[in-house]
Amino acid sequence: MRILFGLIILSLFSSFSFADTIRQTIPANKSSAVGLHGTYGPECESGVTPQIKVTKEPENGSVSFQQINTKLSEKAGRCAGRPVKGTVVVYKPNRGFRGKDVFRIRFTMDMYDYGSAKIRNVAHKYVIEVK
Repeated sequence: MRILFGLIILSLFSSFSFADTIRQTIPANKSSAVGLHGTYGPECESGVTPQIKVTKEPENGSVSFQQINTKLSEKAGRCAGRPVKGTVVVYKPNRGFRGKDVFRIRFTMDMYDYGSAKIRNVAHKYVIEVK
């Protein structure tokens, strides 16, 4: 599971707040990390961990969230390697289910832009292909 979190961090962390639809393929009968959300400020300090809510439940599985401590990937530029707190989105398909499932999440986050802090409302649609 730790390796999977690392892969998600490398692939998603820099673009986490800008994607509208996130598509993942996961194995059947197994919980899988499908996203990671977190914030960091202009001085590379960890921001407030987003409080994520499911706004549309999946029809064929369940969604949960896990708080983690991790390090920013090289995509974070000068902040790469700095510690940050984040929330992992975990999807667990119903036993025996194979096919496509969809759910939506929502959260607010601090967004640092040109030296001023702003609040950004973020909504993501997850399209999960269970194989």
